[in-house]
Amino acid sequence: GREYIGLFFDTLESYSWIGVTTHVVHLDALDAQLLPVADGLGMQLPLIKYTLSLFLAYPFAAILRAIPDPNIKHFISMMGGIFLVQWVFGPDWIHSFISSAVTYLICAFVPNKYSVMIAFTWAMSYMTIAHGYRMWISYMSGIFDFTGMQMVLTMKLTSFAYNVYDGSYDKANVFKKYEDKKLARVYGDRKKFAIERFPNPLEFFGYIYCFTCILAGPAFEYNDYLHSIDGTKFKRPEGKPGKVPSSIIPALFRLFIGIVAMVLHLYMNSLVSITNIYNLDFIASHSVLYRAFYTYFVLMADRMKYYFAWKVAEGASVMGGFGFEGFNADGEAIGWKGVENIDILGFEFAPNVQILSRSWNKRTQGW
Repeated sequence: GREYIGLFFDTLESYSWIGVTTHVVHLDALDAQLLPVADGLGMQLPLIKYTLSLFLAYPFAAILRAIPDPNIKHFISMMGGIFLVQWVFGPDWIHSFISSAVTYLICAFVPNKYSVMIAFTWAMSYMTIAHGYRMWISYMSGIFDFTGMQMVLTMKLTSFAYNVYDGSYDKANVFKKYEDKKLARVYGDRKKFAIERFPNPLEFFGYIYCFTCILAGPAFEYNDYLHSIDGTKFKRPEGKPGKVPSSIIPALFRLFIGIVAMVLHLYMNSLVSITNIYNLDFIASHSVLYRAFYTYFVLMADRMKYYFAWKVAEGASVMGGFGFEGFNADGEAIGWKGVENIDILGFEFAPNVQILSRSWNKRTQGW
C-alpha cells in the first residue's frame, strides 16, 4: 500500500533537479514587491503572479496580432508562454515541457495507428499522477500549483494526437462524403480539425505554450491556432469585399466583464462565508429557506472567480486574433466566440440542466 505509493513519489521527486536546473526566469525584485500585496490580500504569491499574467497577456497579444510573419508569431507565442509558466510556477514548469515533448515525439515517430492511444494514455496518466502527487504531499492544503494548467494542457495534447490521427491514418474515413446527416456532422468536425501536415517543433510549441491561453485556457484546436497565426482564418469568401473586423473591442469587452466578475467576487465574499454552510451553529440558528438562499449566494460569489479567469483569458486570446468564427455566405463576419469558455447569462439563467451544463466550461465539453 502506502509505502509503495510513497516510494513511487519519492523516486519522482529525486528528478526535481531537472526543473530546478532549467528554471531560468527569476524576477526576484518584482516578486519581492508583490509579496506584501499577496500577504495583504491573503493570497499566495504564485496566485498573484498568475492573476497579473492574465492581464500582461493583453499588450503582448496585440503585438502578436500585428506581426505579419507566422514564424515570428510562433516564436513569440512559445517564448511568451514559457516565460509566464516559469515565472508563475518556477521549477514546476518542467512538467508542461516533458508532457508536451513526449507527446510530440509519440505522434512523430510511433505508427499513426497506435500513436493516438499511446499519446492519450501518456497525457492523461501524467496529469493523473501530478494530481496524485499533490494530494499525497499537500491534501486539502489549497496550495496553488501547476496542476490546473496541466489539465488545460492535457486537453490540447490529447486533441492534437487525435487530430494527427484523423489527418493521417484515418484520413480516408474522415474526408469521405456521408449521406447520413449525423455522420456528416461528426466527420465534418473531425475533418475541420484534422492535421494533414505534421507541424515542426516551433509550430507545435507555439501552439502548446501560446501565452494567451496556457494558464487558464481556453484550450482550442491546433488548426484554429495555426489558421489564426497564418491569416487563413481571416480570408473572406471569394469576391466578397470588406475588412476583417478588429479584435480590440471584443477583447476589451471580455476584459471588462472579467474585472466586474472579480470585483463582485471580492465584494460578495466580504458579506458571506462558505464555511457557514456546514457550521452547526449557523445551521441551528437559521431556517432551511434562509440557508438555501445563503448557499446560493455563497456559490454565486465563488463562481465569480471562475468568470474572472475565463473571461480575462478569453479576451487575451481574442486580442491575439484567436477565436474568430469566420464569415457567412454573404461575407459578413460571424463573431469572436470561437474561444468562448463560459456563457455567464446562459448559465445563471438556464431554464434546464442541459443548457446549464452546456454553458459552463464550454471548451472542455468540446474536447
